[in-house]
Amino acid sequence: MSIQQHIKIAADAVVFSYDEKGLYLLLIERKKAEKGKDWAVPGGFIEDKETPEQAAIRELKEETGIKTKQIRQFHTFGEVKRDPRFRVISIAHYILMKRKGTQPQGNDDAKSAQWVNLKEIPELAFDHNEMVKMAFNQLQKSISSLNIDCIAEEPTLEDVKLISKLLGKVKLR
Repeated sequence: MSIQQHIKIAADAVVFSYDEKGLYLLLIERKKAEKGKDWAVPGGFIEDKETPEQAAIRELKEETGIKTKQIRQFHTFGEVKRDPRFRVISIAHYILMKRKGTQPQGNDDAKSAQWVNLKEIPELAFDHNEMVKMAFNQLQKSISSLNIDCIAEEPTLEDVKLISKLLGKVKLR
């Protein structure tokens, strides 16, 4: 029996940040948007010699200039028609970082990149709104259990209190 697959594998990075004023999501404006869905989370195709985590970290840096040493995998998105161009399975990752000192800039296939308040997320490309909701739920669970491997730098107790307070104020639509 011969199996022919025409599937591409991608890695996406759902990046949250925080400051005293609120929680934010890192979005890119796509250069080649389809159907008016200009905004997406950073991500792209996994290269032959890298892991999904390495690809997510690389794509994050290439598209936004934001660097991180770690990122946490949370789900695989594989609906058949999730990408209108061709079949793509995406391995999704997330991370939380302090907003201060992180100024994203659009690079590579991103026209622009910016932090968007979690309460103001637009309609995103592909299934990225669902991806963001799922990542947000994972973030809430991690913080409530004090599992901090989803945070880019070691948080202080004050940071954890602030993050918990901010998480309680956001309801994603």
